[in-house]
Amino acid sequence: DNRTFGGADLQPLSRDGVPMLGLRQDGTLYFDTHHTANDNLDKIDPEAMDQAVAAYAAAAFLAAQAEGGFGRTEATP
Repeated sequence: DNRTFGGADLQPLSRDGVPMLGLRQDGTLYFDTHHTANDNLDKIDPEAMDQAVAAYAAAAFLAAQAEGGFGRTEATP
């Protein structure tokens, strides 16, 4: 199967029913550099990175403490 499509890198996993977790941060400036010649690590805002890391770490901790699994979501064609 050699079909291509646009969209987020994780979209195929979501379609296959894999549970997802995503942050909903302020993305106002995201596309100012995203996928441009200026899309380099030196453009990262350290405070925003610290916030994202803390949020994912907290979510991972809570997930690790949860009893049972997360199961699968309903796959979409």
